[in-house]
Amino acid sequence: MKGSRRNSRSLAVKGLYHWHINASSVDHIFDALSAEDEYQKADLSYARKILGLAISNADNYFESLKSSFDRPLDQVSPIEKSILLIAMVELDTDSDVPYKVVINESVELAKSFGGTDGYKYVNGVIDRYLKGVRQ
Repeated sequence: MKGSRRNSRSLAVKGLYHWHINASSVDHIFDALSAEDEYQKADLSYARKILGLAISNADNYFESLKSSFDRPLDQVSPIEKSILLIAMVELDTDSDVPYKVVINESVELAKSFGGTDGYKYVNGVIDRYLKGVRQ
């Protein structure tokens, strides 16, 4: 089902944004968002997995990314943080998703949901992170 993971990532961005702003539970966020018509083609189990892992491992993921940021974490927008968490989940747990796909999908999410140059920031952070872990 082409696009189901892309739709899942889109749902996860909205869910993680909601979590950053309201600190709601994964179940509450997932139930509210998965009922939206636009997510009927999403792989809901994949979206739930991303949400759960991103939220439960957020502190560890942000610590891993710390040296890749050019500003304090509290100055990174909630959308960019959400996209970076999704990327970290996929890099950390989904060996079937090539890192180039993770980067591309993250950039596309940032273009869709982020600020004007948010995609450049997301791309740069992931690129610096990957260079650091590959050395």
